[in-house]
Amino acid sequence: MPDLLAEITHAAKAYYAQTTGFTLTATDFFDWLASLPPSYRATVQAHGFATSQAEPGFLRYCLENRGYAMRLFMAERLSAVAFELWLQHGEFNGDLPAHSVSR
Repeated sequence: MPDLLAEITHAAKAYYAQTTGFTLTATDFFDWLASLPPSYRATVQAHGFATSQAEPGFLRYCLENRGYAMRLFMAERLSAVAFELWLQHGEFNGDLPAHSVSR
């Protein structure tokens, strides 16, 4: 399993790295906030826009809105076993900690 986690983590980092090609905006942030459950929204608002730019959930939201589908990206890069594990566990980011994505 550790090799599968490393494979998933590596692919997730590559997916989020695509955000370096465009600017994340306050509009992106507020649109994402509106899509969140109220309890989580308050936590995200407390962290603010600057901190959220390293949040995988925000980055995925921005990428998906620009046509960069994570499922397709991961399906093309992961082995069948790793992809199935990724799907079964809620499309997680391997062992990538929250607020750790560098742009």
